[in-house]
Amino acid sequence: MSSLLVRRRGKKAAKPAELPGPVDGATGTASPWAGGPDQPASPPSSGGGGDGDPPPQVVEWSNGPALATKAWGAVLALALLAGPAALVWTALRPEPAPVAAATGAASTTETAAASERAVELVETWLRADSNDQQLIASLTNAPVGSLPQEGLTIRDSSVAQVEPAEDGVWSVTVGVDVAEPAPGSTPAPSGQAKGEEAEIALVWVRRYFQVPVLVDRTDTKWSGPDLAVTALALPAPVPGPAADAEPPDLDYPETISPTSAAGQSVAGFLAAMVAGDGEITRYLRPGTSVSAVTPAPYSAVAVTGIKGSHEVTEDPADGDGTHALTTVELTRLDGQKTTAQYVLTLVARDGRWEVAGLEPAVRIDTTPSGTIDPGTAGE
Repeated sequence: MSSLLVRRRGKKAAKPAELPGPVDGATGTASPWAGGPDQPASPPSSGGGGDGDPPPQVVEWSNGPALATKAWGAVLALALLAGPAALVWTALRPEPAPVAAATGAASTTETAAASERAVELVETWLRADSNDQQLIASLTNAPVGSLPQEGLTIRDSSVAQVEPAEDGVWSVTVGVDVAEPAPGSTPAPSGQAKGEEAEIALVWVRRYFQVPVLVDRTDTKWSGPDLAVTALALPAPVPGPAADAEPPDLDYPETISPTSAAGQSVAGFLAAMVAGDGEITRYLRPGTSVSAVTPAPYSAVAVTGIKGSHEVTEDPADGDGTHALTTVELTRLDGQKTTAQYVLTLVARDGRWEVAGLEPAVRIDTTPSGTIDPGTAGE
């Protein structure tokens, strides 16, 4: 029980050091205000007092239990009131908005699954003979129908196009090289024995086939999405992607000599990168990171032409630069030669040209036809 030390007649409570000592003749263990060792300890009366300051009086805090009871009552009342309020909030609060799935990741997963099934079906269907009915049926729900006595020889299949249709269906176009009789050759009669077949020249022809594929996606909490993939029809031969009738012009109007300072930097860099000739870092601008191809696939590199986006000089200022479309002749390890092209970024520093990057694509000339370049107006 809490207590308060107060003095009579409105005086302040005494500090522990100011409390009076034991009464003369009392034992050290007796209460400061005890009448004697044989008398029960009791506080003096509140009436008149004797000489000197009276001893402090311990007064019990009688309101403590009442306040505790009131506090518990308030808590109980709040709990009773909160119950109906919580029920009302639960009933009236809006449903949380569903978390949208990452559509980009989902479509990528479904596209990959549809593409894989389409390529598998096209390859199997082209190679199949009359004994592969069940094999084809395992890849599609469509009736297999008739198959040839001998399958075709194919190579280099790849996905040319994927488009979403509806209701989880994807239209996949697969390109594949097919070995076909050369134009003008006469196929052998169907009844001719194999030993009597004449030699027929074959050529590789790029063919395209379209397959509708259903991808049923079920998202799981722990193990990732479950995909059920079904080809809904047999492959359909279709035209391949059309080539652009008017390809765009490239944005490299300047001619750079291979024997110029910029040309020599380009030649040295490419020789180091693909032929292992020299240290590649000596041609790189500080902060640029390009690694050499190892092991080197070619024995020599010869620059045959460079076209630049900007004019270059033999005495460039620091920071001058150009994008360089470079045509090279590569010598294979067997001595055979082939032509390739690179797009490099060249930047000048301290009077020399350095490679600042190997670009992933060419620059397209976006100037509308019929317009005049302001830089050449009046020339």
